[in-house]
Amino acid sequence: MIAPVSKEDSRLCAGVVREVARAKGVDADPAAIGALMVKVARLFNKGLRERDKLLSAAMDEETAA
Repeated sequence: MIAPVSKEDSRLCAGVVREVARAKGVDADPAAIGALMVKVARLFNKGLRERDKLLSAAMDEETAA
């Protein structure tokens, strides 16, 4: 069974997605935001729980894509 995600974890991921989207200039593109949400969720599930590390990894992965 999959454990539910807490509100704090959801807010962490949403904040990272919002910040990366603004930095990349894709905050008005729903498809790009959806793809970014998937990337951040995968990074979070791999164990990146600290905001700075998650943000850094999301920016690096977004740049590589």
